[in-house]
Amino acid sequence: MKNQSTELKVGLFAIVVIVFLTYMTFKVGGLPLIWEKGYRLYVEFDDISGLDEQSRIKVAGVEAGIVEKIELIDGKAKLTLLINPDINIYRNAKAYMRMSGLLGDRYLALSTGTPDKPALENGDVIVNAVAAADIGMLADQLSTASVYLKDLTANLNELLGETQREDLKDTISNLKIITDNLKDLSMDNKEPLSRVIAQLDSFTKALSDQGPGFMGDMRKMARSLGDKGPELIDNLNEAAKELKEVLSENRYAFKESVDNLRSVSESVDTITRKIEEGEGTMGKLMTDDTLYNSLTNVSQQIEKSTEFVGRLRTFVDIYTEYNTGEGEWKGYLDLTLRPREDRYYIFGVVSDPRGSVETTRTTIDGVTFTSEEVDENEIEFTLQFAQRFDDFAFRIGLMESTFGVGADYFFLDDKGRAKFDAWDFGADEVDANDAHLRLGIDYKIFKYLFVSGGIDNLLNSDRRGVYVGGGVKFEDKDLKYLFGNMPNVSLR
Repeated sequence: MKNQSTELKVGLFAIVVIVFLTYMTFKVGGLPLIWEKGYRLYVEFDDISGLDEQSRIKVAGVEAGIVEKIELIDGKAKLTLLINPDINIYRNAKAYMRMSGLLGDRYLALSTGTPDKPALENGDVIVNAVAAADIGMLADQLSTASVYLKDLTANLNELLGETQREDLKDTISNLKIITDNLKDLSMDNKEPLSRVIAQLDSFTKALSDQGPGFMGDMRKMARSLGDKGPELIDNLNEAAKELKEVLSENRYAFKESVDNLRSVSESVDTITRKIEEGEGTMGKLMTDDTLYNSLTNVSQQIEKSTEFVGRLRTFVDIYTEYNTGEGEWKGYLDLTLRPREDRYYIFGVVSDPRGSVETTRTTIDGVTFTSEEVDENEIEFTLQFAQRFDDFAFRIGLMESTFGVGADYFFLDDKGRAKFDAWDFGADEVDANDAHLRLGIDYKIFKYLFVSGGIDNLLNSDRRGVYVGGGVKFEDKDLKYLFGNMPNVSLR
């Protein structure tokens, strides 16, 4: 029985100690007891680093509750705040992240807002959440700033070498000496400067005192001038008489000079009148519109020629084709002049290995004899006029030295061209019974390089075949660039 009493006492003592420690833990840690009441508010932060559940909430530095719960919702931290029931929080309240002490413990600070706004109730949300400063970011910025300061110091040390530093010291010393000298000069000449100022003051006073006397002297000078006035007038009259005598003696010479001036003026007036009336060469030039119109026409023609040359574009095509039906290669050289985007002219030279057939008919005694002469490796010429309508173009003129027509369809911003040509309607080519028809496609694979292919000689079975080929295409500005960048070759 005695042992049980001892164990009971020890157990009761342990329970009391545990209850006391629990109470002190909640009080010291600022944690609410399970029976404490309050109301809950919610707030969201982008970052709550260092803040944990059961962290304290303070209003004006006074504990006002705890952070009851922390949840991550849509990438943001949603905090459930348990606020003491005797503290009112209003609609314009703000929530801040704060740090207490040097150890970096975080707590949530609230500004209650103003009573002119509605009070928040259980379950409401504090919408004004002010993010806390990122200590790590501030440390990085301070570290970067220290690096910049270090570089600045190093640059200053490089800029201000030993010689420059000595010169700077000498400059400061010289400035100090100049300042001391100015100070000494001012002290040494203090009395002379004072005397100069005093003399200026005396002169001003004397001028003020002598003003009436000065005006009196001016009156005396005017009175003296009045006394001498009649004599001065007599002198002027005598000078006028002498001038009159000179004019009287030379009046005939003056008259002759005036007459000469009048004659010259009349001659000039006559010449001007004749020019205005169109008399003489100068008059015709000045009054006849023919010269003006001629100059105007010449200027317009020059302007048109300059405009034409400015918009003229030149293209050079050099290419070859192989016909599987003929087993021959043909070479082409085309020069295209395009004065306008919708109109151009094609000048070409073709090397045709099959050539053409010249038929000769001779009649002897009523009997007709026919002979054919084949001209192989014939050089043929092309001269076509082309008119373009959007993506279509139609051509007409000479094709391989015979009359022909053609049509083109351009696609992919003129990179590709589908073409149809018809010529040699007299069937003058070798082994040809009908006109020469060709259907093909050209396609530009690079800036200057293109390939071609299609079906040639559709109507003549002996020469019909698939042709393939390719070549290069240059514009005038490309030729200028290429020839301009060719190296100079010296023959010396």
